[in-house]
Amino acid sequence: MRGHCVCLVTILTLVPSTAWAASDGIPTLDVRPVCRGIASQSADPGVGQRNKTEAFQQCMESEQAVREQLKQEWSAFSAADKRHCVTLATTGGESSNTELLTCLEMARDVRVLRSATAAASERETTKPASSPSVPTVQPTTTEPILKPNSDKEALKTEDSEAKKDVERAKLEAQTAKASEALAQRKLVDAETALKRAKEEAGRATKEAEQAKAEAQGARDSEAAVKHKLADAEAAKAKAEQACHSGDTTRPGLGGRLRRWLGRSGTPNR
Repeated sequence: MRGHCVCLVTILTLVPSTAWAASDGIPTLDVRPVCRGIASQSADPGVGQRNKTEAFQQCMESEQAVREQLKQEWSAFSAADKRHCVTLATTGGESSNTELLTCLEMARDVRVLRSATAAASERETTKPASSPSVPTVQPTTTEPILKPNSDKEALKTEDSEAKKDVERAKLEAQTAKASEALAQRKLVDAETALKRAKEEAGRATKEAEQAKAEAQGARDSEAAVKHKLADAEAAKAKAEQACHSGDTTRPGLGGRLRRWLGRSGTPNR
């Protein structure tokens, strides 16, 4: 049973690389993890998830654009470089189309430099010797015998220097690619921050206008209430004044009775 499990794990491990080697097509990489990491680093923790979503979407669009570039340049890369770079891009860590394209371009540049160096070395090796201007009798010194070895040593030295130059150029190219990728990420972060600041400024302006309108409405309502209260106070005062003036001008019922009784009793005297 254990032997069957080992065979099954071995088959599952070898199937993806075998399938890719047969098709030799552009691999479909899962770039979501690396875009999530970029979005998490670029988002402001105090704002919320909305800006993380925007940064994640921009990263996904950038990766899709790089994949389209890969489709256009895929045939220009050698099969060995494809296998090497795809293995690096799909083995552990977070995969990205940008990393795959960078690896392919660096491998191509190094291959071109190596070819140019080898061609130069071959030309130096196969260069025809000039016709001697001295008698055919070789001098008894050992200098002509050691000269070919000296040329070989010089070629080896030049080859070693060329390899060092290639490695140095490779390192510089890798550093430049990393700097470019970092600059692009910073640019995306800056654009996201600028967009967020503009949105926040627009939202703050709208809230200020709304608060201003609400304050004006409150002042108008307060003025209307005060006006109604003043009218009510004036009406109340007018009504009280009318009541008091009516009591002093009209004769009472007792006064009218006395006057009537007085007129009625005068003839009996």
